[in-house]
Amino acid sequence: MEILMIAAMVTACASILIAIIAYWANHKGEICRSLREARIDRVSSQLKELYGPLLVLTETNEKAWNEYRRRYILPIGAGSVEIPLAEPEEERWRTWVEVVFAPTAQKIREIITARGDLIIGREMPPVVLEFCAHAATYDALLANWDEAGPSKSTLIRHPGNRFISYVRESYGSLKTEQALLLRAARQAGGAGSDRSAR
Repeated sequence: MEILMIAAMVTACASILIAIIAYWANHKGEICRSLREARIDRVSSQLKELYGPLLVLTETNEKAWNEYRRRYILPIGAGSVEIPLAEPEEERWRTWVEVVFAPTAQKIREIITARGDLIIGREMPPVVLEFCAHAATYDALLANWDEAGPSKSTLIRHPGNRFISYVRESYGSLKTEQALLLRAARQAGGAGSDRSAR
């Protein structure tokens, strides 16, 4: 009888221990699933609301600039930025600034300003701030076109390839992370994770 009582106690304790371990494992799995879903949501928001639009606008602007430069700007060293633009060149440049370059730069700046909380990392990258400062100077250039310098260019120059590279690399790394997260969610049987990423 004493042996039966001990066996019953051992069985009861084992059942309780198994229940505690199962609860702990389930709880830990739920926490991991919730964290994974939150990360998928964050990365998806970064792509959809910030880096995706930035990539499209940056690539569009870069293509327009390269074509403008190819058609209308003298090869490097063939002219000086201190030489005033001829009237037809100035008119063409002003049109491109007003219609293409300034509006695109302003859209990029507005997206960064509105969705800066989605920037990768803890701090705003200096190259992003440089671009925003460049975009802001278009307002002054257009408002005071006749008084601008001979080259009729913005006071703060575009950061060039550094900004373009930043946007491309950030978008690419987020797309890679998103794919890995979604694959991990599918492998873990996270149907809820898949739904939240769509």
